[in-house]
Amino acid sequence: MDMGNGTGPGMSGAFSGGGDEMMGMGGGGDVMTGMVGGEVTEMSPEVRWIFEMAWYGETVRDDGLICEEHPPKLSSDGIWEKLIVKTAGLYFWHYRLPKLEIVILLVFFLWQAFNILFKKLRLSVPKFSSMMLAGLLLNVVVTLSGDNSLIGEILVTKNRVDIAALLGSFGFLIFWFLKGVKMDVKRIIKAEAKARVTGVAGVIFPILVGFLLYSLKSAENRPLSTNEYDIMLLMESITSFSGIARLLRDLGMNHSSIGRVALSSALVSDITGLLLLVANVSRVANSFGDGLSILFEISLFLVIAFAVVRPLMFKVIKRKREGRPIEDKYIYGILVLVCLSCMYWEDLNQFPPLGAFFLGLAIPNGPPIGSALVERLESFNFGIILPLYVSAIMLRTDITSWKGGLTFFSSDDKKFAVASLILLIFLLKLSVSVIIPYLYKMPLRDSIILALIMSHKGIIELSFYLFSYSLVMVSKDTFSILVLSIVINSVFIPVVIGFLYDPSKQFMCYQKRNLASMKNSGELKTLVCIHRPDHISSMINLLEASYQSEESPLTCYVLHLVELQGQDVPTLISHKVQKLGVGSGKKYSENVILSFEHFHRYVCSSISIDTFTCIANANHMQDDICWLALDKAVTLIILPFHRTWSLDRTSIVSDVEMTRFLNINVLKQAPCSVGILIERHLVNKKQEPQESLKVCTIFVGGKDDREALAFAKRMARQENVTLTVLRLLASGKSKEATGWDQMLDTVELRELMKSNDAGTVNEEKSTIYLEQEILDGADTSMLLRSMAFDYDLFVVGRTCGENHEATSGIENWCEFEELGVIGDFLASPDFPSKTSVLVVQQQRTVVNNN
Repeated sequence: MDMGNGTGPGMSGAFSGGGDEMMGMGGGGDVMTGMVGGEVTEMSPEVRWIFEMAWYGETVRDDGLICEEHPPKLSSDGIWEKLIVKTAGLYFWHYRLPKLEIVILLVFFLWQAFNILFKKLRLSVPKFSSMMLAGLLLNVVVTLSGDNSLIGEILVTKNRVDIAALLGSFGFLIFWFLKGVKMDVKRIIKAEAKARVTGVAGVIFPILVGFLLYSLKSAENRPLSTNEYDIMLLMESITSFSGIARLLRDLGMNHSSIGRVALSSALVSDITGLLLLVANVSRVANSFGDGLSILFEISLFLVIAFAVVRPLMFKVIKRKREGRPIEDKYIYGILVLVCLSCMYWEDLNQFPPLGAFFLGLAIPNGPPIGSALVERLESFNFGIILPLYVSAIMLRTDITSWKGGLTFFSSDDKKFAVASLILLIFLLKLSVSVIIPYLYKMPLRDSIILALIMSHKGIIELSFYLFSYSLVMVSKDTFSILVLSIVINSVFIPVVIGFLYDPSKQFMCYQKRNLASMKNSGELKTLVCIHRPDHISSMINLLEASYQSEESPLTCYVLHLVELQGQDVPTLISHKVQKLGVGSGKKYSENVILSFEHFHRYVCSSISIDTFTCIANANHMQDDICWLALDKAVTLIILPFHRTWSLDRTSIVSDVEMTRFLNINVLKQAPCSVGILIERHLVNKKQEPQESLKVCTIFVGGKDDREALAFAKRMARQENVTLTVLRLLASGKSKEATGWDQMLDTVELRELMKSNDAGTVNEEKSTIYLEQEILDGADTSMLLRSMAFDYDLFVVGRTCGENHEATSGIENWCEFEELGVIGDFLASPDFPSKTSVLVVQQQRTVVNNN
């Protein structure tokens, strides 16, 4: 048996959505028809209510509490119910399961509609804001139509627990738990000084000013109670890490430099706020002894979580077989612990989700447990269950009380005081968050964006205000105005950030970083990207075939890309090869690190190698690649092709679309030149004794062709590398330069044309220069097929042959645009040989200072 009246200060009230006051048994009203003793009769609303409860399997005790039998009647009996009860049969939406399904569908479609609308309008509004607007719309509809309307009967639950809101509350607890799982507290130590100072000052400064203003006013002139003032001051001053992480993810900024600083600052702010919240427990307790008792019980919980649960999780990880997922029984056990943790904190009369949060902190983040929990719980919880909780909060808001809060010259001093305090704290926090980063040499525009991010409010603040309202620590009017402020904040601040932040300019470079502009004696800095172990050998072989000497050094930065799982913050780990040991670095990068260490020590010690591991979201890995290339002044980024071939190079064993989209995004925003390596033949300068590596560059004209030629000419300076430059000319057209681009082509080829008569070999440079006139794309196809087995590596420009007779008629057959027409043809399965191809694109993002 389960007894309750649907209200209460704890979980039943704050996190189940609660219910309205019990309907009185007296009073008149319209009469309703029913069936008693087989005859249709009329019955009053009170009798009707008792009849419905009996049909549900519920009774009312003498003390007024509702007694419900378990399992309750969840759905109707369909047509049989109508036949038995006649006109008094209940509608299907009066039953709990159909009603829950209707609410889930209604809320889901509404918040998705808002989300799609904002995307179509190109407005940067987070998903939480869409959820709140969906709940607000439902509140307006219920207010206008009344509780007794059809929509009111579905959304407003009377006299019993609101199942939809209760399910949403569970989703919110899971949200807090995952917030703890994904949080890496160690990042506080690694955070930059400006992030730490901004995070602490953004919390402390508004609180100090607020307390000063509050103390200057006499007690009789204070429109707000002490509890209301303290709660508002604390919650408006802190910045939630989880809320900021979700905001940055929705805005696509979590991998930008501003996003990294914002995440670190939010983490510091969140921990500072939690410490203030826990420290405030003893102050608000009934007595000093009660405060110490609560602190002791909280400390006991933390000891159990970190001294018992965390070691058990590590034992589970050790027992797990490598490559196998975490067993379901451990996931279910953790969910049980989440529920027990919330019940423990509820028993302490504290904010129940904090129990789930601290338990989440005790769970090792990342693979295998942290990532498994996030993968299984986050998407369904965030998309389906959590919106129910947000909508339930919005339905409990009294929108009629907003009038006084929106009017600056309001006759209601309390509403005006609430609105004024919110605005004051916002301006103080915004000012501090602008000034401190600016003093640390951050550009003013970036400082303003960071301050707006740190001033953002969302579901964390919303839930804490609901908890305070359920404990009668804030009034209904105050709660409603606070909800309104969060709605306005969460909608307009992201839109302003979207207007100020321009992601296309974050990788702009003010100097040329390409091979064509380098001198022969210049240093070549490359960034090699690795996704899979299959990519290691191909990249090492290409590096080995590249030329390096004291006059022309070669520096290689190796970046192992790992998808972010079970964490919110992207991570870049640097491994110094010269100081590397087997146990250093993450386990998932061990093969990459050791392979390049071996290559550096025993094969080619003249190449300088520095290895990194990037743990990032798959949709934003290009940001980390470009940031590292910009920071290290890299000249060439080398990316692996998204297709991987079998050992005999005859069949495709993997085709990863995520890698392809990553390559396309890097090509669009890279601050230097980019190469995509399609390896189907082992590229190695030492194929067999006395045998050279044969490289062919196809040159039609353009900046990408000049870049490919520059890289090929550098390879030709290496021992045992023979280069053939094949220039394709349009048949019947003059070879004289008629434009600036063609003049640059002529200058680039002049050295080869002077030192080589057509068809001869320069023994010193091992370079052959050939010219071939072609009619159209079919002629080009036949020519390339005829020489397919003559070379080990083709080096071509991405735009090779674009808008030229060389590709006329075959440009529509290009499957992968990132390779260009010629590159796609050479890499296609229909090409006779399995020769490797390197497609090169010259730097695109250079800014002209003129």
